[in-house]
Amino acid sequence: MDSTFTTVLSLLIIVCTVIAIIRHYDVRLVLFTAGLLLASLAGDPLLVFKSFEKKMGDGGIIAPICSAMGYAFVLRAIGADKEMVRLLITPIRKIRFLLIPGGCLIGFFTNMAITSQTASAAAVGPILIPIMIAARWHPIIAGATLVLGCSAGGNLFNPGEPDIVTIHNASGIAIPDIINSVVMPEMTGFLVAVIVFTILAYLVVPKQEFQESEFHSEEFLRTKINFAKALLPPLPIILLMCSQPSFSPFDSILMIYPKGIPVAHAMIFSTIIAIIVAHGKINEKAEQFFEGIGYGFIHVISLIITATCFIDALEAVGLVKYLVRSVEDFGIMAKSISGFVPYVFAVLSGSGTAPSVAFTNAVVPTLSKVNTSGAVDIGLLGAIGATFGRTMSPVAAVVIFATSLCHVKPLQIVERTAPALLCGFIAVLIIMLLR
Repeated sequence: MDSTFTTVLSLLIIVCTVIAIIRHYDVRLVLFTAGLLLASLAGDPLLVFKSFEKKMGDGGIIAPICSAMGYAFVLRAIGADKEMVRLLITPIRKIRFLLIPGGCLIGFFTNMAITSQTASAAAVGPILIPIMIAARWHPIIAGATLVLGCSAGGNLFNPGEPDIVTIHNASGIAIPDIINSVVMPEMTGFLVAVIVFTILAYLVVPKQEFQESEFHSEEFLRTKINFAKALLPPLPIILLMCSQPSFSPFDSILMIYPKGIPVAHAMIFSTIIAIIVAHGKINEKAEQFFEGIGYGFIHVISLIITATCFIDALEAVGLVKYLVRSVEDFGIMAKSISGFVPYVFAVLSGSGTAPSVAFTNAVVPTLSKVNTSGAVDIGLLGAIGATFGRTMSPVAAVVIFATSLCHVKPLQIVERTAPALLCGFIAVLIIMLLR
Protein backbone atom coordinates (compact mmCIF):
# COMPACT_ATOMS: atom_id res chain seq x y z
CA MET A 1 0.00 0.00 0.00
CA ASP A 2 1.26 3.48 -0.84
CA SER A 3 3.00 5.04 2.18
CA THR A 4 1.25 8.41 1.73
CA PHE A 5 -2.13 6.73 1.62
CA THR A 6 -1.22 4.69 4.71
CA THR A 7 -0.20 7.84 6.59
CA VAL A 8 -3.42 9.66 5.68
CA LEU A 9 -5.55 6.71 6.79
CA SER A 10 -3.53 6.40 10.02
CA LEU A 11 -4.11 10.07 10.85
CA LEU A 12 -7.81 9.66 10.10
CA ILE A 13 -7.98 6.69 12.49
CA ILE A 14 -6.25 8.73 15.20
CA VAL A 15 -8.66 11.62 14.74
CA CYS A 16 -11.60 9.24 15.03
CA THR A 17 -10.01 7.72 18.15
CA VAL A 18 -9.78 11.11 19.82
CA ILE A 19 -13.37 11.95 18.88
CA ALA A 20 -14.61 8.62 20.25
CA ILE A 21 -12.79 9.16 23.56
CA ILE A 22 -14.16 12.69 23.87
CA ARG A 23 -17.66 11.30 23.22
CA HIS A 24 -17.17 8.98 26.22
CA TYR A 25 -17.13 5.67 24.39
CA ASP A 26 -15.41 2.99 26.46
CA VAL A 27 -11.73 3.91 26.28
CA ARG A 28 -10.58 0.29 26.21
CA LEU A 29 -12.86 -0.58 23.31
CA VAL A 30 -11.78 2.52 21.40
CA LEU A 31 -8.04 1.93 21.86
CA PHE A 32 -8.18 -1.75 21.00
CA THR A 33 -10.32 -1.09 17.91
CA ALA A 34 -8.02 1.73 16.76
CA GLY A 35 -4.99 -0.46 17.34
CA LEU A 36 -6.54 -3.28 15.34
CA LEU A 37 -7.31 -0.94 12.42
CA LEU A 38 -3.80 0.54 12.44
CA ALA A 39 -2.15 -2.88 12.69
CA SER A 40 -4.29 -4.14 9.81
CA LEU A 41 -3.21 -1.10 7.82
CA ALA A 42 0.40 -2.13 8.50
CA GLY A 43 -0.36 -5.65 7.27
CA ASP A 44 -0.08 -7.28 10.69
CA PRO A 45 -3.51 -7.40 12.39
CA LEU A 46 -2.33 -10.05 14.84
CA LEU A 47 0.10 -7.51 16.32
CA VAL A 48 -2.52 -6.20 18.73
CA PHE A 49 -3.37 -9.71 19.91
CA LYS A 50 0.31 -10.40 20.61
CA SER A 51 0.58 -7.09 22.48
CA PHE A 52 -2.58 -7.90 24.41
CA GLU A 53 -1.24 -11.28 25.47
CA LYS A 54 2.20 -9.94 26.41
CA LYS A 55 0.92 -7.03 28.49
CA MET A 56 -1.68 -9.13 30.27
CA GLY A 57 1.16 -11.03 31.93
CA ASP A 58 3.46 -8.10 32.64
CA GLY A 59 4.21 -8.50 36.34
CA GLY A 60 6.18 -5.25 36.44
CA ILE A 61 2.92 -3.34 35.98
CA ILE A 62 0.26 -5.69 37.30
CA ALA A 63 1.95 -6.54 40.61
CA PRO A 64 2.45 -3.02 42.03
CA ILE A 65 -0.90 -1.64 40.88
CA CYS A 66 -3.05 -4.56 41.94
CA SER A 67 -1.26 -5.13 45.24
CA ALA A 68 -1.64 -1.41 46.05
CA MET A 69 -5.37 -1.58 45.36
CA GLY A 70 -5.56 -4.68 47.54
CA TYR A 71 -3.84 -2.85 50.39
CA ALA A 72 -6.17 0.14 49.93
CA PHE A 73 -9.18 -2.19 50.24
CA VAL A 74 -7.76 -3.65 53.47
CA LEU A 75 -7.13 -0.17 54.91
CA ARG A 76 -10.69 0.78 54.14
CA ALA A 77 -12.04 -2.45 55.64
CA ILE A 78 -10.24 -1.95 58.97
CA GLY A 79 -10.88 1.81 59.08
CA ALA A 80 -7.19 2.75 58.95
CA ASP A 81 -7.81 5.56 56.48
CA LYS A 82 -10.25 7.18 58.91
CA GLU A 83 -7.83 6.88 61.80
CA MET A 84 -5.11 8.53 59.76
CA VAL A 85 -7.42 11.44 58.96
CA ARG A 86 -8.29 11.82 62.65
CA LEU A 87 -4.58 12.04 63.43
CA LEU A 88 -3.83 14.67 60.80
CA ILE A 89 -6.97 16.75 60.50
CA THR A 90 -6.08 19.38 63.15
CA PRO A 91 -2.77 20.58 61.63
CA ILE A 92 -4.21 20.23 58.13
CA ARG A 93 -6.91 22.76 58.92
CA LYS A 94 -4.16 25.27 59.64
CA ILE A 95 -2.08 24.59 56.51
CA ARG A 96 -4.80 23.91 53.95
CA PHE A 97 -3.18 26.29 51.46
CA LEU A 98 -0.04 24.10 51.41
CA LEU A 99 -1.85 20.88 50.58
CA ILE A 100 -1.80 21.35 46.80
CA PRO A 101 1.86 22.33 46.28
CA GLY A 102 2.91 20.04 49.13
CA GLY A 103 0.98 17.10 47.67
CA CYS A 104 2.53 17.70 44.26
CA LEU A 105 6.05 17.75 45.73
CA ILE A 106 5.45 14.56 47.72
CA GLY A 107 4.30 12.81 44.56
CA PHE A 108 7.25 14.18 42.59
CA PHE A 109 9.84 12.95 45.09
CA THR A 110 8.11 9.58 45.38
CA ASN A 111 8.25 9.23 41.60
CA MET A 112 12.00 9.82 41.74
CA ALA A 113 12.39 6.64 43.76
CA ILE A 114 9.50 4.69 42.21
CA THR A 115 9.68 5.35 38.48
CA SER A 116 6.23 3.94 37.76
CA GLN A 117 3.76 6.81 37.92
CA THR A 118 0.85 4.55 38.83
CA ALA A 119 2.89 2.78 41.51
CA SER A 120 3.85 6.17 42.94
CA ALA A 121 0.21 7.23 42.95
CA ALA A 122 -0.68 3.91 44.56
CA ALA A 123 1.76 4.65 47.37
CA VAL A 124 0.82 8.33 47.86
CA GLY A 125 -2.87 8.38 46.88
CA PRO A 126 -4.42 6.45 49.77
CA ILE A 127 -2.88 9.06 52.08
CA LEU A 128 -3.16 12.27 50.07
CA ILE A 129 -6.72 11.91 48.71
CA PRO A 130 -8.56 11.50 52.04
CA ILE A 131 -6.44 14.23 53.65
CA MET A 132 -7.32 16.74 50.93
CA ILE A 133 -10.99 15.81 50.98
CA ALA A 134 -10.99 16.11 54.75
CA ALA A 135 -9.55 19.61 54.33
CA ARG A 136 -12.54 20.37 52.07
CA TRP A 137 -10.74 20.26 48.75
CA HIS A 138 -12.98 18.99 45.97
CA PRO A 139 -12.19 15.37 44.90
CA ILE A 140 -11.37 16.64 41.40
CA ILE A 141 -8.67 18.91 42.83
CA ALA A 142 -7.38 16.12 45.07
CA GLY A 143 -7.15 13.66 42.18
CA ALA A 144 -5.48 16.20 39.90
CA THR A 145 -2.95 17.03 42.63
CA LEU A 146 -2.05 13.35 42.91
CA VAL A 147 -1.66 12.98 39.13
CA LEU A 148 0.36 16.16 38.67
CA GLY A 149 2.75 15.24 41.45
CA CYS A 150 3.25 11.58 40.60
CA SER A 151 3.43 11.91 36.82
CA ALA A 152 5.07 15.22 35.89
CA GLY A 153 8.70 14.13 35.75
CA GLY A 154 10.20 12.94 39.01
CA ASN A 155 11.13 9.70 37.24
CA LEU A 156 13.47 11.61 34.91
CA PHE A 157 15.90 12.04 37.81
CA ASN A 158 16.21 8.29 38.30
CA PRO A 159 19.26 6.75 36.53
CA GLY A 160 17.27 3.64 35.71
CA GLU A 161 14.46 5.47 33.93
CA PRO A 162 14.00 4.09 30.37
CA ASP A 163 13.82 7.61 28.88
CA ILE A 164 17.22 8.52 30.35
CA VAL A 165 18.86 5.17 29.55
CA THR A 166 17.67 5.39 25.94
CA ILE A 167 19.16 8.86 25.51
CA HIS A 168 22.42 7.54 26.99
CA ASN A 169 22.50 4.60 24.57
CA ALA A 170 21.63 6.79 21.60
CA SER A 171 24.10 9.60 22.31
CA GLY A 172 26.89 8.00 24.30
CA ILE A 173 26.68 10.71 26.98
CA ALA A 174 27.05 9.50 30.57
CA ILE A 175 23.81 9.12 32.51
CA PRO A 176 24.85 11.53 35.33
CA ASP A 177 25.53 14.22 32.71
CA ILE A 178 22.13 13.61 31.11
CA ILE A 179 20.42 13.93 34.48
CA ASN A 180 22.32 17.16 35.15
CA SER A 181 21.07 18.47 31.81
CA VAL A 182 17.45 17.68 32.63
CA VAL A 183 17.41 19.29 36.10
CA MET A 184 16.88 22.93 35.08
CA PRO A 185 14.23 22.48 32.34
CA GLU A 186 12.29 19.77 34.17
CA MET A 187 12.23 21.51 37.56
CA THR A 188 11.32 24.83 35.93
CA GLY A 189 8.46 23.26 34.00
CA PHE A 190 7.20 21.34 37.00
CA LEU A 191 7.25 24.32 39.35
CA VAL A 192 5.50 26.55 36.80
CA ALA A 193 2.85 23.86 36.34
CA VAL A 194 2.33 23.53 40.11
CA ILE A 195 2.04 27.31 40.56
CA VAL A 196 -0.49 27.66 37.72
CA PHE A 197 -2.44 24.64 38.96
CA THR A 198 -2.57 25.98 42.51
CA ILE A 199 -3.74 29.44 41.41
CA LEU A 200 -6.47 27.95 39.20
CA ALA A 201 -7.60 25.66 42.02
CA TYR A 202 -8.36 28.75 44.10
CA LEU A 203 -9.77 30.90 41.31
CA VAL A 204 -11.83 28.30 39.43
CA VAL A 205 -13.77 26.14 41.89
CA PRO A 206 -15.21 22.91 40.39
CA LYS A 207 -18.91 23.27 39.67
CA GLN A 208 -19.64 19.61 40.36
CA GLU A 209 -21.15 19.09 43.78
CA PHE A 210 -19.86 16.36 46.04
CA GLN A 211 -21.27 14.88 49.20
CA GLU A 212 -19.71 16.02 52.46
CA SER A 213 -17.73 13.10 53.87
CA GLU A 214 -17.81 11.87 57.44
CA PHE A 215 -14.34 13.39 57.82
CA HIS A 216 -16.07 16.74 58.38
CA SER A 217 -18.27 15.73 61.29
CA GLU A 218 -17.47 16.87 64.82
CA GLU A 219 -18.31 13.40 66.15
CA PHE A 220 -15.71 11.96 63.81
CA LEU A 221 -13.08 14.41 65.07
CA ARG A 222 -13.85 13.75 68.74
CA THR A 223 -13.46 9.98 68.41
CA LYS A 224 -10.38 8.57 70.13
CA ILE A 225 -7.56 7.90 67.69
CA ASN A 226 -6.26 4.38 67.16
CA PHE A 227 -2.62 5.29 66.53
CA ALA A 228 -1.62 1.81 65.38
CA LYS A 229 -4.16 1.96 62.56
CA ALA A 230 -3.47 5.64 61.87
CA LEU A 231 0.15 4.86 61.00
CA LEU A 232 -0.68 2.06 58.55
CA PRO A 233 -1.44 4.14 55.39
CA PRO A 234 2.10 5.58 55.04
CA LEU A 235 3.73 2.25 55.91
CA PRO A 236 4.44 1.21 52.28
CA ILE A 237 6.08 4.58 51.56
CA ILE A 238 8.28 4.20 54.63
CA LEU A 239 9.30 0.68 53.57
CA LEU A 240 10.02 1.81 50.01
CA MET A 241 12.07 4.84 51.02
CA CYS A 242 14.04 3.04 53.73
CA SER A 243 15.00 0.32 51.27
CA GLN A 244 16.30 2.59 48.49
CA PRO A 245 20.09 2.18 48.08
CA SER A 246 20.68 5.93 48.28
CA PHE A 247 18.58 6.39 51.44
CA SER A 248 18.55 3.11 53.33
CA PRO A 249 20.35 2.99 56.70
CA PHE A 250 19.78 -0.78 56.85
CA ASP A 251 22.50 -2.82 55.16
CA SER A 252 20.65 -6.05 55.94
CA ILE A 253 17.72 -4.91 53.76
CA LEU A 254 20.05 -4.01 50.90
CA MET A 255 21.56 -7.49 51.06
CA ILE A 256 18.12 -8.94 50.30
CA TYR A 257 16.92 -6.12 48.06
CA PRO A 258 19.99 -4.45 46.49
CA LYS A 259 17.73 -2.26 44.32
CA GLY A 260 15.18 -1.58 47.04
CA ILE A 261 11.98 -3.36 48.03
CA PRO A 262 9.63 -3.79 45.05
CA VAL A 263 6.32 -1.96 45.41
CA ALA A 264 4.35 -5.23 45.40
CA HIS A 265 6.48 -6.65 48.24
CA ALA A 266 6.03 -3.48 50.29
CA MET A 267 2.26 -3.67 49.81
CA ILE A 268 2.09 -7.34 50.80
CA PHE A 269 4.29 -6.79 53.88
CA SER A 270 2.10 -3.84 54.85
CA THR A 271 -1.06 -5.88 54.34
CA ILE A 272 0.23 -8.59 56.66
CA ILE A 273 1.03 -5.98 59.32
CA ALA A 274 -2.40 -4.36 58.86
CA ILE A 275 -4.17 -7.68 59.34
CA ILE A 276 -2.15 -8.33 62.51
CA VAL A 277 -2.88 -4.84 63.87
CA ALA A 278 -6.60 -5.19 63.15
CA HIS A 279 -6.64 -8.73 64.65
CA GLY A 280 -9.64 -10.94 64.13
CA LYS A 281 -11.61 -11.88 61.01
CA ILE A 282 -8.43 -12.68 59.09
CA ASN A 283 -10.42 -14.44 56.38
CA GLU A 284 -12.49 -11.32 55.66
CA LYS A 285 -9.37 -9.11 55.50
CA ALA A 286 -7.75 -11.54 53.05
CA GLU A 287 -10.89 -11.46 50.91
CA GLN A 288 -10.74 -7.66 50.85
CA PHE A 289 -7.13 -7.77 49.68
CA PHE A 290 -7.89 -10.07 46.77
CA GLU A 291 -11.04 -8.14 45.92
CA GLY A 292 -8.84 -5.06 45.62
CA ILE A 293 -6.49 -6.93 43.32
CA GLY A 294 -9.43 -7.81 41.08
CA TYR A 295 -10.66 -4.24 41.12
CA GLY A 296 -7.24 -2.99 40.05
CA PHE A 297 -7.09 -5.42 37.15
CA ILE A 298 -10.59 -4.60 35.93
CA HIS A 299 -10.36 -0.83 36.14
CA VAL A 300 -6.66 -0.09 35.63
CA ILE A 301 -4.75 -2.98 34.08
CA SER A 302 -7.32 -3.48 31.32
CA LEU A 303 -6.75 0.12 30.24
CA ILE A 304 -2.97 -0.32 30.19
CA ILE A 305 -3.31 -3.46 28.07
CA THR A 306 -5.45 -1.82 25.40
CA ALA A 307 -3.32 1.35 25.42
CA THR A 308 -0.25 -0.80 24.72
CA CYS A 309 -2.04 -2.38 21.76
CA PHE A 310 -2.68 1.09 20.38
CA ILE A 311 0.94 2.23 20.90
CA ASP A 312 2.41 -0.85 19.21
CA ALA A 313 0.08 -0.35 16.24
CA LEU A 314 1.17 3.29 15.91
CA GLU A 315 4.77 2.14 15.69
CA ALA A 316 3.84 -0.56 13.15
CA VAL A 317 2.43 1.96 10.65
CA GLY A 318 5.61 4.01 11.00
CA LEU A 319 3.77 7.18 11.89
CA VAL A 320 6.13 8.19 14.69
CA LYS A 321 9.26 7.78 12.59
CA TYR A 322 7.66 9.55 9.67
CA LEU A 323 6.75 12.59 11.74
CA VAL A 324 10.16 12.98 13.37
CA ARG A 325 11.99 13.08 10.04
CA SER A 326 11.22 16.77 10.05
CA VAL A 327 13.70 17.20 12.93
CA GLU A 328 16.92 17.78 11.01
CA ASP A 329 18.48 20.74 12.82
CA PHE A 330 18.67 22.23 16.31
CA GLY A 331 16.68 25.41 15.72
CA ILE A 332 13.43 26.67 17.15
CA MET A 333 11.26 24.57 14.85
CA ALA A 334 13.23 21.38 15.51
CA LYS A 335 13.05 21.81 19.28
CA SER A 336 9.38 22.70 19.17
CA ILE A 337 8.60 19.58 17.13
CA SER A 338 10.84 17.50 19.39
CA GLY A 339 8.73 18.42 22.38
CA PHE A 340 5.25 18.58 20.96
CA VAL A 341 5.27 15.43 18.79
CA PRO A 342 5.92 13.07 21.74
CA TYR A 343 3.59 15.30 23.79
CA VAL A 344 0.69 14.68 21.40
CA PHE A 345 1.35 10.95 21.11
CA ALA A 346 1.52 10.66 24.90
CA VAL A 347 -1.84 12.41 25.25
CA LEU A 348 -3.37 10.05 22.68
CA SER A 349 -1.84 6.85 24.00
CA GLY A 350 -1.64 7.48 27.73
CA SER A 351 1.99 6.37 27.76
CA GLY A 352 5.00 8.62 28.25
CA THR A 353 7.78 6.06 27.89
CA ALA A 354 6.76 4.63 24.52
CA PRO A 355 6.62 7.94 22.58
CA SER A 356 9.78 9.20 24.30
CA VAL A 357 11.82 6.05 23.62
CA ALA A 358 10.57 5.76 20.04
CA PHE A 359 11.37 9.41 19.36
CA THR A 360 14.85 9.18 20.88
CA ASN A 361 15.77 6.04 18.98
CA ALA A 362 14.60 7.57 15.71
CA VAL A 363 16.33 10.96 16.02
CA VAL A 364 19.13 11.16 18.58
CA PRO A 365 21.62 8.65 17.07
CA THR A 366 21.83 10.62 13.83
CA LEU A 367 21.82 14.05 15.47
CA SER A 368 24.53 13.09 17.98
CA LYS A 369 27.00 12.65 15.12
CA VAL A 370 26.59 16.34 14.35
CA ASN A 371 26.06 17.89 17.80
CA THR A 372 26.07 15.56 20.81
CA SER A 373 24.88 18.05 23.44
CA GLY A 374 22.24 19.36 21.06
CA ALA A 375 21.07 15.81 20.41
CA VAL A 376 20.73 15.20 24.15
CA ASP A 377 18.62 18.34 24.46
CA ILE A 378 16.39 17.11 21.65
CA GLY A 379 15.99 13.77 23.41
CA LEU A 380 15.24 15.45 26.74
CA LEU A 381 12.62 17.69 25.15
CA GLY A 382 10.96 14.57 23.82
CA ALA A 383 11.12 12.91 27.23
CA ILE A 384 9.69 15.91 29.09
CA GLY A 385 7.06 16.48 26.40
CA ALA A 386 5.95 12.83 26.60
CA THR A 387 5.93 13.02 30.40
CA PHE A 388 3.72 16.10 30.45
CA GLY A 389 1.51 14.67 27.71
CA ARG A 390 0.91 11.48 29.63
CA THR A 391 0.03 13.47 32.75
CA MET A 392 -2.85 15.17 30.91
CA SER A 393 -4.04 12.07 29.02
CA PRO A 394 -7.50 10.76 29.93
CA VAL A 395 -6.31 7.24 29.10
CA ALA A 396 -3.10 7.31 31.17
CA ALA A 397 -2.95 4.57 33.80
CA VAL A 398 -2.04 7.05 36.54
CA VAL A 399 -5.08 9.18 35.69
CA ILE A 400 -7.39 6.16 35.68
CA PHE A 401 -5.92 5.01 38.98
CA ALA A 402 -6.46 8.44 40.56
CA THR A 403 -10.10 8.46 39.44
CA SER A 404 -10.63 5.13 41.19
CA LEU A 405 -9.45 6.70 44.44
CA CYS A 406 -11.45 9.93 44.33
CA HIS A 407 -14.43 8.73 42.22
CA VAL A 408 -14.35 11.34 39.47
CA LYS A 409 -14.04 11.08 35.69
CA PRO A 410 -10.68 11.13 33.85
CA LEU A 411 -11.59 14.17 31.77
CA GLN A 412 -12.42 16.11 34.95
CA ILE A 413 -8.84 15.60 36.13
CA VAL A 414 -7.41 16.39 32.69
CA GLU A 415 -9.34 19.67 32.55
CA ARG A 416 -7.43 20.68 35.67
CA THR A 417 -3.94 19.46 34.78
CA ALA A 418 -3.89 20.44 31.09
CA PRO A 419 -3.62 24.27 31.41
CA ALA A 420 -0.92 23.99 34.06
CA LEU A 421 1.10 21.44 32.09
CA LEU A 422 0.92 23.47 28.88
CA CYS A 423 2.25 26.52 30.74
CA GLY A 424 4.94 24.36 32.29
CA PHE A 425 6.03 22.95 28.96
CA ILE A 426 6.23 26.41 27.39
CA ALA A 427 8.63 27.28 30.23
CA VAL A 428 10.64 24.13 29.43
CA LEU A 429 10.84 25.08 25.77
CA ILE A 430 12.02 28.60 26.61
CA ILE A 431 14.78 27.22 28.84
CA MET A 432 15.94 24.81 26.13
CA LEU A 433 15.89 27.49 23.44
CA LEU A 434 18.05 29.81 25.53
CA ARG A 435 20.87 27.35 26.14
